[in-house]
Amino acid sequence: MSRDTCFATQGELVKLAYDAFGVLPRKEASHDDIDETQKKAIQKQLVRLAKEEGGLLSNFGQVIQTLSSILTAYLPSIQIMSAIGDPLDDLLEAYNRLVREEGTYLSKAETLRYFISTKAIPLLVVSLNQSLLKHRIADIGLETPEDKFWYLPAVAEDGRLVMPLEKVMRWVYARCDLSQTQFHYPGKNPRSDNNMLQQNLDNAIKWTRGARLPALPALFRNFEESFAALAQSGREISKELQASILVALMVARVSSYLAREITAAYGHQYLADACNQFRDYALWIADDINEFKAVMEEQIRQEESCDMAQAIWFASWDRYWDFFYARLRGAAGTFQQLQEAVLGEDGIEELKGQYGPFAVLSIQDLIQRHSAFSPPHGFAELLFKGFDLKSSPATQLNQIDEYAAQVRIPRSSGHPFHEHLTTDSTVIRPPIPRASGH
Repeated sequence: MSRDTCFATQGELVKLAYDAFGVLPRKEASHDDIDETQKKAIQKQLVRLAKEEGGLLSNFGQVIQTLSSILTAYLPSIQIMSAIGDPLDDLLEAYNRLVREEGTYLSKAETLRYFISTKAIPLLVVSLNQSLLKHRIADIGLETPEDKFWYLPAVAEDGRLVMPLEKVMRWVYARCDLSQTQFHYPGKNPRSDNNMLQQNLDNAIKWTRGARLPALPALFRNFEESFAALAQSGREISKELQASILVALMVARVSSYLAREITAAYGHQYLADACNQFRDYALWIADDINEFKAVMEEQIRQEESCDMAQAIWFASWDRYWDFFYARLRGAAGTFQQLQEAVLGEDGIEELKGQYGPFAVLSIQDLIQRHSAFSPPHGFAELLFKGFDLKSSPATQLNQIDEYAAQVRIPRSSGHPFHEHLTTDSTVIRPPIPRASGH
């Protein structure tokens, strides 16, 4: 990736979302109504957005709406679409806020890594939990693999990286009590001859081996044709389980794509660190989620009216997250006051009792992660000197040349300053994460 000091454009991130879901490559019939001409038009829009060309706001809104419409055609209910869409909206807004309010002295790749480590992962953990509760996804009864973190990559005993798509596909075969062969090609034997089912089996083998990721239309078509073939052979899979399988496959396809991209950009070690960070935060927030569910489920059981029960749920959900963010702000304020004070285990336990594990431990972790992105020595002084020169009408050309020479001098960080300066007036170095509202 380029070493130019800049942010990734919002258009590049939207294109990443399209690529992660894999909705545009299509050689076969799809759930949505996007034909080849429309596909090319969307691809052209995404390229223009990535380059920040054309009507940015109108095109940006249009491609977001198009992606939402495409995904809705693949998902079994609007509840699930909303539960997926809300965290994506939150991530996009967080990135927009980063671009508006902060600056960068890092390359595009490192700035994006900063966003992933200090913004995206904490936000995603909170937003996913919010969304799953808000839309009451548990009530739908979707089945998922037993592994709590089935949607994250894992390392096998032999050291091989196992992608989520492979994990989900192997769970499907185990859940249906079938081999991969008999799932995709029921009744296969030396005398059978069905080119479509053989092709489906061959593709499934490639996908589980991680040779390549399927486009979403191809992935869904394969499994739907397998469901139909199983029904014809007398092994019908219930509609409820089919829906669960397809949703899990979509989520696994997205996370597998992102895992590959992260590995390509930053290496296996950073991917492992990002996954561990997500797991830790998810475990820390579990106390908050269980606390809410325990109180609410008891109240809901006492209501005879479904409409009243739903109204109570939404009102309580709203109040609870106000309380959650208040605790997060309180913990952040406490750490801010403590500054360099070293907290022993007793001190951390006391804060956890006051604010909850997630608020205390996530802030403690993020303070450490922010320190990994500290600016080079002398960066701030040169940055603000540059702003003074820029804003002063008395600035002379020789002063600009002198300043440019200072910027190019390698510092103790080992990087020339011209790779780290930006025209933004702020620096990426918040000591405490901001608790965003819902």
